[in-house]
Amino acid sequence: MANTQLNAKLVICNIPTNNSAAAQQFYDTLFGGKDFARSLNDKVNSHFRPISEDGLTLTIAPRHDDREPITCFFAVDNLDQAVSQLEAVGGKVVVNSTPLPISGPPEATEVFASAIRTQGGQPSDNAGNFVGMLDPDGNYLGLIELDSSVQHLLKAQPADRKLAKAQADQLDSWKQHGQPKMKK
Repeated sequence: MANTQLNAKLVICNIPTNNSAAAQQFYDTLFGGKDFARSLNDKVNSHFRPISEDGLTLTIAPRHDDREPITCFFAVDNLDQAVSQLEAVGGKVVVNSTPLPISGPPEATEVFASAIRTQGGQPSDNAGNFVGMLDPDGNYLGLIELDSSVQHLLKAQPADRKLAKAQADQLDSWKQHGQPKMKK
């Protein structure tokens, strides 16, 4: 049977930019509305907006290198363990574990802390840690171990990383009946 409990969940898609205002206008047009908010880090001028009910967030941040791609960040429970497992199957770390501090004016951090408390969590001054990796084909991706309160906000807890039974059944049916009929 297909695995219904996922070890990771796509939580952030980051768009690198040299012109934040133009990028925000483009993605506001794509999704509708003018809904980007300043990210809670006063050292990096980045912006975010939720783009799905299940917690997926789009971020726009300064481009650090002309070759920097759009990057998907996957939330995992244990960053070190996930990195070890992925290195064992051909992954390569290119950005070592880096903290994601929550910083900014007290009024801004209090709005964030209040949202966390409203959901029964305890605010923290760190959203978590991330690692940048290459997959075996050289594609860049991010792994992120989120603080438990941020994990709750992004709907990235283990209970939020499940596939519906219908999805697993459909996959199993394809693997059993459809896939064998495909030309090799």
